[in-house]
Amino acid sequence: MSIPIQDIIQYITKFPALNRSVIVGIDGGAGAGKTTFADWLADSLRTTKTPVSVVHVDSFYRPLGERCYKHATVSDCDWERLRDQVIVPLRSGRKACYQPYDWLSDGLKDRVNIDAGSIAIIEGVTAIRGELSDYYDLHIWFKCPQEIREHRILERGDMSEEEIQYWMTSENHYMVSHEPEKSAHLVIDSTGVLETGDDRGWFIKRWSPPKK
Repeated sequence: MSIPIQDIIQYITKFPALNRSVIVGIDGGAGAGKTTFADWLADSLRTTKTPVSVVHVDSFYRPLGERCYKHATVSDCDWERLRDQVIVPLRSGRKACYQPYDWLSDGLKDRVNIDAGSIAIIEGVTAIRGELSDYYDLHIWFKCPQEIREHRILERGDMSEEEIQYWMTSENHYMVSHEPEKSAHLVIDSTGVLETGDDRGWFIKRWSPPKK
């Protein structure tokens, strides 16, 4: 599609949400480019003098002692904590407060506070899962073949091949059971080189704005 990313930024800034935050969910497989896009989107929104915060789903993973498998899987995400501490308060016009999980220390970091009335971007695998879907004003899905994503993760160097296979198995189960791409208003193909800009790695495959 030929719709510029900038048009979607304008759409977000004009979304009517009196006395509460506008909540944008960005989902997709690991290595698809969600974080790169979320940071770029947040920076672009800030240039319009719009307050914006980015919350990472990775900040809501359970510690090692509470996990069921040898390596991290999608089921290790505490989506209920994300919902109760961030999404529901902001959606209700209240301040959000949470402690991000730290992967290196396997513990929780200092509390993070987010004021209501801004734009909140929730990004990460399972962000728009079925249980959370109705809370978002805009669903974004990043589409990218698994083999390309696996290559990007290996190049990133923070997961072994064994860890990647554990993760991809659980991720594929999530995609089949929740079908997040089907609920997305915006589907972005990120098969190309990941660089900021709507003509350098991001191709809009579908744009179906939600009714305001």
